[in-house]
Amino acid sequence: MNIKSTLNAEHEIGVQLGAIIQDERSRAKLIENPAEVLSEIGLSADVTLLADKADLVHLLIPAEIDAARVAADDEAYFEDLGKAALGTCYYDDLPE
Repeated sequence: MNIKSTLNAEHEIGVQLGAIIQDERSRAKLIENPAEVLSEIGLSADVTLLADKADLVHLLIPAEIDAARVAADDEAYFEDLGKAALGTCYYDDLPE
């Protein structure tokens, strides 16, 4: 039961973050004052906020890597790492 409620809470936070990021004013407020916005949705304000822009994309490095899968040259794992690192950041046309 505890796992399910934790997953539900994480899902709800994800939904709220998604709504904030998609709304231009809410996104601007998040960038300007992340501590306030994050605390409003129940998240710790002890985070570093990095906002991607058209000419700047942040690469996230996972805290842990599965060394056995890397050693095995696991292409699916590398693809998963790439997706996690870049999230949904991609360009149809690269900025100049």
